[in-house]
Amino acid sequence: MGVLNPGFEDEGASGGLAEHWTLTSHTALERVAGFGPDPHRGREDFERWTELLNGFADGQLVMGLFDALAEGYEDFADGWGTDVYLTELPDAVITAPFGGGAVEDCEAGWSNDAFALAWNAVGDDTGLFNCEGHEDFEEQWRSNESYRWLWSSVPSDTAMFDAGAEDVEDFENDWAAATTI
Repeated sequence: MGVLNPGFEDEGASGGLAEHWTLTSHTALERVAGFGPDPHRGREDFERWTELLNGFADGQLVMGLFDALAEGYEDFADGWGTDVYLTELPDAVITAPFGGGAVEDCEAGWSNDAFALAWNAVGDDTGLFNCEGHEDFEEQWRSNESYRWLWSSVPSDTAMFDAGAEDVEDFENDWAAATTI
């Protein structure tokens, strides 16, 4: 069956509606989960499940012990293979030699030996594009040799609508009816 009134041209029974079209809307309720014993709250604050303690009495805590020395904290030193790492820098600072010097100046060995530091040290050689001293973008750019550079050289044809019957699109006729499966 084809779609009736595909251009919304025929009005429906009331204002703002098109004939043969139905406006559908959906609504939904939202429910908040309640936590607690009564009175239920809309958030979990974990304070009504246990007593809030601001301090601990003697014997109330049990300490977890780590490694064979029975330390009360995990220092990640024993059994982690970290014994060879420095925990602080030595007193004497040892400089790493870069090209025989104490600093890396990025001047030697970086393929920048001919690096210019001022404009007057830069040569003025002309770049060649297709054996020409300028890029004219006319050759070898995706067949752009056929492009028109002046609007007057473009041939003009009038766009025709409704199988060539009209030179304007009025959206009034000859629309194929849409169908649904």
